[in-house]
Amino acid sequence: MEKKELESSDSYESYDLKTRFAFSVGEITDTVAYQGFQVIVFVFYFSVVKLPVIWISIGFIVWSVWNAINDPIIGVLSDKTNTRWGRRIPWMMATAVPLSLICFFLWTPPMTTNQMNFIYFVVVLFLFDTFFTMYSLNHVSLFPEMFIKEDERAEVNVMRMIIAIVALIMVFLIPSILIEDMANQHGYDYTITQYHTVGLIFAIIVGVTIFTTIKWGSKERVEFAKDFKSAPSFRKSIKFTFTNKAFVFFIIAWLCMATVQSILPMLIPLYATYVLEVTAENSIMIGLLLLTAFLVGIISLPLWMKIRKIWGLWKMSLIDFVVFAFALTFFLWIDDLLMAFITMALGGIGIGGSMYIQDQLLAQIIDDDELNHGTRREGGFYGIWAFVMRFSGVIVILLIGIVFSGTGWGEFTPKPGAEVIWGLRILMGLVPAVVLAIGFLALCFYPIHGKKLEENLIKRANLHSEKSTVK
Repeated sequence: MEKKELESSDSYESYDLKTRFAFSVGEITDTVAYQGFQVIVFVFYFSVVKLPVIWISIGFIVWSVWNAINDPIIGVLSDKTNTRWGRRIPWMMATAVPLSLICFFLWTPPMTTNQMNFIYFVVVLFLFDTFFTMYSLNHVSLFPEMFIKEDERAEVNVMRMIIAIVALIMVFLIPSILIEDMANQHGYDYTITQYHTVGLIFAIIVGVTIFTTIKWGSKERVEFAKDFKSAPSFRKSIKFTFTNKAFVFFIIAWLCMATVQSILPMLIPLYATYVLEVTAENSIMIGLLLLTAFLVGIISLPLWMKIRKIWGLWKMSLIDFVVFAFALTFFLWIDDLLMAFITMALGGIGIGGSMYIQDQLLAQIIDDDELNHGTRREGGFYGIWAFVMRFSGVIVILLIGIVFSGTGWGEFTPKPGAEVIWGLRILMGLVPAVVLAIGFLALCFYPIHGKKLEENLIKRANLHSEKSTVK
């Protein structure tokens, strides 16, 4: 088996730096919208709105049912779309204003009864996910379509990752700076207003960046202009996707990775406040902990790029899962900020690797599927991928609900006992290690590497050459 991934002899028009950068700016939209939601939504509705944890869990479960419908359907419809602007771009254009607005309205519940707050929570989750999927799925579907060469995909993915991490830094620091008491330990009246301010800033960032990536960074290749005609029906698309061996093992592994990456930002405010005893006056430390992980993620990029060049994406993925799992086990026993920063730095190496790998592996799967069925189905694959990835948040909420209820923290109180502290340690340290071990085992069966990958690159070049001559 070859140690390096070999580039085929095919040649494709490459996009200039301006286009690559504008496309990558779309990661800010994606990151600020979804991670801004993911990082503080649980803490906000649990400790500020004071919904019981069981109600929040029910809300996420109901939301997941909508996910089961909306992501795959939008993906298949995107594959079948035919307009003068292409298949993906019209969907992105339709989301610019509503997605921006929802990023603000996430943080404006009526603050009356639990029943009214719960209804608002569920409705805004539905709206958020619908418009976010319409944007994110189509933006990410352009990645394997626009950037065909393996090396070009790797280079653009580095740019995307750097920009995404900058966006994550904003997501972590803006709430930490503007929200004095994020976990509502002191019950200040103005805390909810500070959440509103953060929501407004996130909404503005989303609106500006989505316009930028649509205007200057979104292109659709002529080679795939007729693929909408042969795109399969919804039923066949689902069948083709779930019978793709490489995709099945990939999606299991990345569900595990996404679950762990959801745990960290969702619980860090509570872990820092009650385990590390970070006070409201030092709440900036919460943002700095998360910032450390993602800065190290950027710094680790040259290391991961070298590993990819030597061993390829598949072996690099296995290494990444091991490194990440080992790092997070330290959360089981640390009890001071210094060790917390060291642990987050080690975890950042794992985060950097996973972000670098993800879309490149899925692009290989989409290429392989095109060889088997003759048409590119980015929308179908990313629709199922988005659907499954959303369950990571549901899994995390269920795990939190089980642990919190079992340790006596089913409803928020500002002074939890020792059992709750251990529950937080287990959720941050032991659970991630077990989940990543499951992902590692799934990834062991991923088949597109070595000789299989080399053959696919050559076949793909021939197929695209044929498609470019079709009128």
